[in-house]
Amino acid sequence: MLQHKIKVAIIGTGNIGSDLCARMLKTSEFEVVAFAGRRKESPGLKMFENDVKYIVSNGIEGLLEVVDKFDGFFDATSAYDHISHWGTFKKLNKWGIDLTPSQVGIPMVPELIGFSDKFELQKSIVANYSMVSCGGQSSAPLVYAMAKHSIGVSEIEVSSSIASKSAGPATRRNIDQYIQSTENLISLISDCKEVKVILVLNPAEPPIMMRTTIQMKVKACDLDLVKTEVLEIVNKIKNYVPGYDLVVEPHFASKNILSGTVKVTGAGYVLPEYAGNLDIINAAAVETARKHVNSFALLKSGK
Repeated sequence: MLQHKIKVAIIGTGNIGSDLCARMLKTSEFEVVAFAGRRKESPGLKMFENDVKYIVSNGIEGLLEVVDKFDGFFDATSAYDHISHWGTFKKLNKWGIDLTPSQVGIPMVPELIGFSDKFELQKSIVANYSMVSCGGQSSAPLVYAMAKHSIGVSEIEVSSSIASKSAGPATRRNIDQYIQSTENLISLISDCKEVKVILVLNPAEPPIMMRTTIQMKVKACDLDLVKTEVLEIVNKIKNYVPGYDLVVEPHFASKNILSGTVKVTGAGYVLPEYAGNLDIINAAAVETARKHVNSFALLKSGK
């Protein structure tokens, strides 16, 4: 365990960045030293001007002026912008956590470390981890357990429904990248090539909670083993996403179609509880950073 706080910068002052900043300000392991946006009038910047030492309103240029003050950064901007951000900070020996669907970094679902050999921490402190998408984080545990204990997985559908109010401008601009990056993650976990991902922005009032349903076509499955493993992983995820719940346990919806559903209730740091999509990706980002930095510290110490 580290003896000093992990100093970080957050780029992006929208829904995700603001929720992430509020979350990290409440942790004992992290210190948010810089919060960067592109507009002085950004509500996100104003929200934390008394809590974060360096409030940066001229984007990456301003952040470079205080680059020696932080160890790594969280990018909550857009898939397009992350490419240039990582190109800059990689040269400066910083690690990055990507909350956009850019597919630049290594896909990471933190609680699948130790379960699946598809997920491991990088050995260098200079690292880039992709949080993929909220649908990817919420579906991954079920997909992993269902595929692991099934034979002949030929098709997978992942359908996520989130409150329209919880999807900001960057999320809406990146829908195509969201779909592609989530499908790639599901294929990585399951070794299934026929994957379809659906995202529904539901405008219902009152806003709905996030739900993700997996439908998997299989030849055969050990349902008891699936249920046991799903519950084990879900309980581990609840350690950092308390609102992550299995609401429909894995079952055969019809012949050879295995199905299960999870719900994510947000912790309410900045946005209401219905923003579970933001909650799970931000929680995964913080957990990934914690695991990476602590793991590298142990690696350096030779333990």
